[in-house]
Amino acid sequence: MSWKWLPLALCSAGLLPVPVPSPYSLAQTSPRTDVIAPWEITTYARVVLEIEPIRQKYYRQAQAAFQGQVPRNSCFGMNPQNMPRGLETICANYGREAMQVLRKYNMSLEQFNAITLRAQQDGAFSQRIQAEMLRLQQP
Repeated sequence: MSWKWLPLALCSAGLLPVPVPSPYSLAQTSPRTDVIAPWEITTYARVVLEIEPIRQKYYRQAQAAFQGQVPRNSCFGMNPQNMPRGLETICANYGREAMQVLRKYNMSLEQFNAITLRAQQDGAFSQRIQAEMLRLQQP
């Protein structure tokens, strides 16, 4: 499995999996700059693995609603006034479910975003996360 890192989120096809309660609050979070502990990498990997099916579910809903033409980064990169009708509900539902996953693992949005940002900037760190995700998926 190959993961592509994009700003503040892991994204494979349009809807960003950053678990924010509102699509417009992403810019209000700032990444941590301190050391990321090994247990945080494991927690992050668990969160990403659990959020990905949620992201896929809502991406499929958006594709169905918009005849396959889902704008890239549509939940977090669009002005609310320019958001297609119906997409705001899809994004809000996605954000709500993703935040539940973060709460389940006691991970803050700031921690999630800091780890994501570090993975984007540090290839070796990204590989550690990918290895942990693979390890967690082993029987």
